[in-house]
Amino acid sequence: MRLPARSARPRLFVPVLLGVLLTTACGGPDLSKQNFPRTTVTASAAPDSPIADPAVSLAALRTVDPCALLDSSTLADVGTPRGDGPDSSSLGECTVELTDVGGKNVRLDLKLDDITINPGAATGTVEGLPLLVRGPDGKSCSVTAVTSRSPGYGVNLDVSYQGGDPCGAGQLALRNVVRRLHSSPAKLSKPAGSLIDVDFCTILDEATITNVLGRGSDPTPYGMHGCSWNGGVATGYLDYDEKRVPAVGEGETQVDLGGGLTGVQELRSGSGRTCSIDWLHRPTADGEGEVVSFEYNNFHDDAANDDACGKALTVVKALLPKLPRA
Repeated sequence: MRLPARSARPRLFVPVLLGVLLTTACGGPDLSKQNFPRTTVTASAAPDSPIADPAVSLAALRTVDPCALLDSSTLADVGTPRGDGPDSSSLGECTVELTDVGGKNVRLDLKLDDITINPGAATGTVEGLPLLVRGPDGKSCSVTAVTSRSPGYGVNLDVSYQGGDPCGAGQLALRNVVRRLHSSPAKLSKPAGSLIDVDFCTILDEATITNVLGRGSDPTPYGMHGCSWNGGVATGYLDYDEKRVPAVGEGETQVDLGGGLTGVQELRSGSGRTCSIDWLHRPTADGEGEVVSFEYNNFHDDAANDDACGKALTVVKALLPKLPRA
């Protein structure tokens, strides 16, 4: 796992007026000839004030079941789920494929903690939240309800709609998703010892981070389930997800984390020194589990002499006693 890759792809947002999106000026077919309902999402100017909506805070979203937000009742205005319905491949993410009333295919990819590059570019609102729209780009469109301005995060839907209006479909689906978030959404199960609701930005003490990374290391959320620190000496990324149990691969070694626990360590050098340590916190099923990762990065001129893995291990050993256990 390479944590810095989480910095999402650049999104170039364009001003959007709903009336334009729902006509041929959107770049899609004439909706009067399509079997797809028109959306009623408000396109009023979004304020610049901080967003203080507890229903879409990172703390609230951590425990939400994303696939339950894409059920047949939420998406009835867009289409009917195909196959086995919504499918999740990662925490906070879910995908569903639909068939609209005219038989056309629609694919929705939901992400609850999408990184928004420029939340100030919103020109509309959806259920009281600033609305960002990127597209359409052929059959695709990306729509985001901004949930935090600094750092910039949002609930995002990437839409693929062959032969239809992806921006219109996306805005309508996003409106319904946000409505569900405002009305007691279904929660993920929380087994004993689970990390599902842990805020990694509050669990490590400041002294440990400062000693390892240097001063100025204020914590910044790294999605719903992670944290990053940018210190005077180096940067650190702490994150977890439900995925395959880590195994030693090429260029990696097993490392003793203490207490009978082992992790997988990888040291990389080049323009700097980077060390990542991954370990299984709690098994789930079929060779998967809750896997935690910490990565230490030093790209300063003196990085060649830095004990990157030693410092990463210091952080990990300080973290382990603070994690919940079954």
